[in-house]
Amino acid sequence: MTTLNRRTFAHLSTMSMLTAASRKLFGSIEAPSIFSQGGEMRVQGPNYIWEYSQAEDTVRLRDSQKRIIVDGKLQPAVIVAPAHDASGRLGTPGKVSGCHAERDRVTIEYEKVNGGARVSVTWRFDEHGIWLEPVMYETPTAEDVVSLHYFSEVNEAIHQPSLHSTYLVVPGISEGSSVSPIIRDYMHLNQSVWLGRGSFIPGLNQQWGLPLHYFCGFSIDSSAGLRNMYTKGRSEAFTCGLADLPSGDLFLNLYQGKCSPWIDYRSDLWKHVRGPGKLSLGATLLWSVAPDYYEAIATYYRSLREAGVIHVHQNSPRKTAVSLTPQFCTWGSQVDENKEQERLDEAFLNQTFQALKASGLKPGLFSIDDKWEGAYGNLEHSTTRLPHFEQFLDKLREEGYLVGLWAALMRCERPADIGLTEDNMLKRPDGTPYLAKNSGTTHYYILDFTQPAVATVLSDLVRKFIRRYKPDLFKFDFGYELPAASIAAPQDKRWTGELLMWKGLDIVIKAMREENPDLVVMYYQLSPLFLDYFDLHSTDDLFLAAGEYDLEANRRIYFSSLFGPLGIPTYGSSGYDWASAPSIWFDSAAVGTIGSLNDFREDEQGEANTPEFVAKYNGIAKTLRATNIFNIVPLGAIPEAPTFGAHAHSWARIEDGQLVLLAFRPPVPGDENLLASERIDPRFEDVVRSTVPVVVASRGRSSITRDGKLAIVPYGEDKITIRRELGERAKMISHYFGGTVTQDETLIQGGWLKVNAVARSAEGKPLEWIEVQIS
Repeated sequence: MTTLNRRTFAHLSTMSMLTAASRKLFGSIEAPSIFSQGGEMRVQGPNYIWEYSQAEDTVRLRDSQKRIIVDGKLQPAVIVAPAHDASGRLGTPGKVSGCHAERDRVTIEYEKVNGGARVSVTWRFDEHGIWLEPVMYETPTAEDVVSLHYFSEVNEAIHQPSLHSTYLVVPGISEGSSVSPIIRDYMHLNQSVWLGRGSFIPGLNQQWGLPLHYFCGFSIDSSAGLRNMYTKGRSEAFTCGLADLPSGDLFLNLYQGKCSPWIDYRSDLWKHVRGPGKLSLGATLLWSVAPDYYEAIATYYRSLREAGVIHVHQNSPRKTAVSLTPQFCTWGSQVDENKEQERLDEAFLNQTFQALKASGLKPGLFSIDDKWEGAYGNLEHSTTRLPHFEQFLDKLREEGYLVGLWAALMRCERPADIGLTEDNMLKRPDGTPYLAKNSGTTHYYILDFTQPAVATVLSDLVRKFIRRYKPDLFKFDFGYELPAASIAAPQDKRWTGELLMWKGLDIVIKAMREENPDLVVMYYQLSPLFLDYFDLHSTDDLFLAAGEYDLEANRRIYFSSLFGPLGIPTYGSSGYDWASAPSIWFDSAAVGTIGSLNDFREDEQGEANTPEFVAKYNGIAKTLRATNIFNIVPLGAIPEAPTFGAHAHSWARIEDGQLVLLAFRPPVPGDENLLASERIDPRFEDVVRSTVPVVVASRGRSSITRDGKLAIVPYGEDKITIRRELGERAKMISHYFGGTVTQDETLIQGGWLKVNAVARSAEGKPLEWIEVQIS
């Protein structure tokens, strides 16, 4: 049978190891060439053509085949409020007054903006990509900048987005699976969504993936008919993302099939971005082009690294080991048993721990979720609900578990508990402290850590927390609770917007790591600009994907897998039902580690754990790799599909150019695409033959085809065949739930190892994994 079909291997011919792609794209390419004539600008890059028309004030990005990827009106809209009338609004576009090119850049200037102001927009081109520099706004008027809108056009005196690609891709657009991140222009989704840290504002519920700080897109050409529309007619993709942080809130406005990134300053409220004078607005935006959006995001990340903006995450061996330790989290049991927030107590923790051990599940880390604190923000356990909390943590360690603790560091329920007052909290425009409310009944403030006194208190607080409770993993949460600039702001207005979260992290995470350099900090954001503060990506809470937790987790892993080359693995966790968990663990195997927040009694579907579920967890744990730096090739994605797009049917993990793990799902009968035309990457072709899903991983540093030790976890009973370049004999040790072990030996013949996977032992115990020793 053909075990790896076209869909499984779509785009592999262009998705080789990312470092190799970097050399191919930029290694010996000359700097982009700029051509200018009669108000028309054209920049020829290594894999793109950038064009600007002064007469139309339109910018257009084409791929190497001259297909349009994205285009739009260039002039940004600067919305201002007169200093004497904070409620007034002015956003009059100007006219192009100049367009000139230098060695590596193009600058377009506008005059008579908002009556008498001037705007200049500069694009810079180098071997790393296309850089759109901050917008310069020079005004002679006393006025406050309310917001900046890129690629804006005015229709009937209304500012509207103008940037158009046939498809937009916005990871993290929704916390649930009901809104796809792949959006066709015909859908006319009219919504402003967060690209930044997120907040409680009307609109889509967003949490996972934020701050994102980028968006993507591609276009199709159907002008000659629908024939080959999604092959020859599909353009390559772009990613547009931040290269630095703005002092405003970052959004993406979607309207009638077009979009506009925009930054909300609200200086009409806070008086911190005010003319007259020359103001630098916005941020540096980096544009990348690649064959599809997965690779375009990878190129965006890589270009930031090669330009020195970010760097690869370097861990100690201890930190890497903790990051990759399989976890169990109490949160699922808490919500199943109505023990969340103030109902979390000592009896529940003890009961859950005993149930975990009795189940046979073998995590290495036990994570305690909300609300072990007596009050949010004091980072001390409740002495009434959890009087023996520290003894419980000691017991976990004595029995060989690492400890994880959850906290929402931005919250402060009782300022006096930590020596602060309401004056040390974020304030509303009227000067009153901002007060938030969680899903329960608890109200709390948000700390203003831009105040030196608060920064000192917070640093001391987190140091004491680390010294006292000694967590191995810190589960950071709710960065999106920082309110939007339209709602509240810090005392020091230099740290508004996207900079506010950076300021808080720089205080607390640095202080924590000074106490414990090996502390692992976990969060669910996708921005490359915060990688210094996080060590492990989380797929976050899947509660809005009931009935399809595995599908939503697969999509989140698809995007987070791009952190692999930057040294950030992904924690796969699980949903709230047992049935979908094995599929989530399967998808998580290649990208980092696995977890469970499943209750050991009845879940939301009335199902409890079984030996079969537990066996899959324990087996997948044996396939996990031991490094935090890797490349992932997602197999079987369909870029244009809102449902199947940004999903992987199977996964290949590459380390040092070698295939070290393959999570392989065989084709579903009848699912093969008979129009297969793309070359199959020889590194993966026919490596594994199986009629059931299977994870095959090398346990050493060599590839699956050469390493002397393999781990195999089949999802069913089958004869699994693995291609081998080395070895003559193999010993197969089958490990079953409960500790039963059987052994078998076989010859490797004709370059193939054949492994007979038996689903159950003679006693009826389910198989966990097969250990293969090759000589």
